[in-house]
Amino acid sequence: MASGAQTAFRPQTGSNAAPAGQAQQAIPFVQASKKGRQPAITTTAVPATVAITWGPNPLPASGGYLRRIHLEVIATGGSAGTLAADAPWNAFNQIRLLEPNNTPIFDLSGYNAFLTNIFGGYDGVNDPRNDPDYSVSTGANPVFEIYIPVEIDTTAVGALADLSSSSAFQIYAAIAPQPTIWSAITGFPSLAISTYQDYWTLPNAYDQDNRPQATAPPFAGTIQLWSQLPNIGIASSQRVQLNRMGNQLRCVILVGRSAGVRAVNVIPNPLTLKWDDVILTNSDLQTIRKTMREMTNGWAGTAADVGVFALPYNEGVSRFVGGNGINSYLPTVTATRYEISGPNSAGTPTVDFVVNEVSEAPISAVQRTTVGGGVQFYPPAPPPGGPGQM
Repeated sequence: MASGAQTAFRPQTGSNAAPAGQAQQAIPFVQASKKGRQPAITTTAVPATVAITWGPNPLPASGGYLRRIHLEVIATGGSAGTLAADAPWNAFNQIRLLEPNNTPIFDLSGYNAFLTNIFGGYDGVNDPRNDPDYSVSTGANPVFEIYIPVEIDTTAVGALADLSSSSAFQIYAAIAPQPTIWSAITGFPSLAISTYQDYWTLPNAYDQDNRPQATAPPFAGTIQLWSQLPNIGIASSQRVQLNRMGNQLRCVILVGRSAGVRAVNVIPNPLTLKWDDVILTNSDLQTIRKTMREMTNGWAGTAADVGVFALPYNEGVSRFVGGNGINSYLPTVTATRYEISGPNSAGTPTVDFVVNEVSEAPISAVQRTTVGGGVQFYPPAPPPGGPGQM
């Protein structure tokens, strides 16, 4: 037999044979596969008085399943400066990850993308301000890294097939004008932007001991989407509905602003949240902040996050955001009413809805890279092992 050749799987027979159910069970995908990382595309930009667009740029195929994309930013060349509000994250006016058919998977401002890293629950330490190389001490030359999440949890649900170089995912960014990033700056800082792709390798159908292996993540075709509805007016005691319904809600983040500046008194206090006729929340903002702290690991509710309130439905079967399982997701249909109300005291109040949805796509994840994917609500059914696991 040629080296590396695969042989047909033959279940063991006789007194040492495994039970029938066990004999047919494949090795889980996250055990059969291995995590990989590769550099993607880079650019260097000097922020000007207007936004600079970058892309859309096709990403190289990893040959496996895409988990997330890192955006590393290193600023150099500035002499002295003071970062503006929302910086350094607002160095990007917009960040987009697009499917091969140009459908957005992730479409947020830089600051709202930063919030997804905290409240999406995709790694062990959620807040990128805790990264070892994060630096804003000089003001003029910030160093930071955020990522675009694709995979949903540690079982690899939501990782997308990334097998075709001719039908590639694409990344787009709009680099913000210099006055947006710095309230005062001396010199002309240059931003070196590097991207890296995290992925799962593609396993063989059988391992070296001839045991069957899962070659795709569980619930292949499942996709998560991050989008925003910015600058929604929210007058005092007004009822405001989120009109993006039809999938399962995994997380909703409210970012309150008054005249464009993040502010607490924009958000109703106490806040009432209705899911159709069911009241999910009726509490003051202090209690909501406490819950946000309890459900995250690494976020301390710093003063820098004023006006940000997360309503997470992504704890799964754990106590923290990002836990495995679908039991905590909030199912919706197009007619679902998701409404916040309550008194506020801001002068010109608006709120950004930052929305994380999960959809079970009608095609497999392998097909997605060649024919694209529709985004509809096909809720994944819990396996026989229990309703809390995915």
